[in-house]
Amino acid sequence: MRKPIAVNQEHKILLDNYLYTICESIEDVSNESKYNDFKDVLNIIIDYHNEYSKNNLGSYSDFMSIIPLNTTSCFSGFLAGVETKRNRPKCRAYKVLLTNLSHDLIDKLENLKLEED
Repeated sequence: MRKPIAVNQEHKILLDNYLYTICESIEDVSNESKYNDFKDVLNIIIDYHNEYSKNNLGSYSDFMSIIPLNTTSCFSGFLAGVETKRNRPKCRAYKVLLTNLSHDLIDKLENLKLEED
């Protein structure tokens, strides 16, 4: 997986922990092929995040929200796609857990933004 550009060390740690948790969760409910497909999409999101930063394409708050907003859509769709009767409880639990993780990250990034201003 590619590394996202971070504005400081705290931002780097937040993103690394967030992406690690998502990947571990997705890997738990998928086979290797589907997991690799998920990581391909995740790399596209990270590339967009990095290009947004390098080319100053918009506001700071937009830049900070690219990864949590896009990965939430990504893992929600992925979990819906791999859900079966047998793994339904696990997929739904991960969806709730990861969605809450995304909300927590956004809250932390908003506070980080205030510290950076």
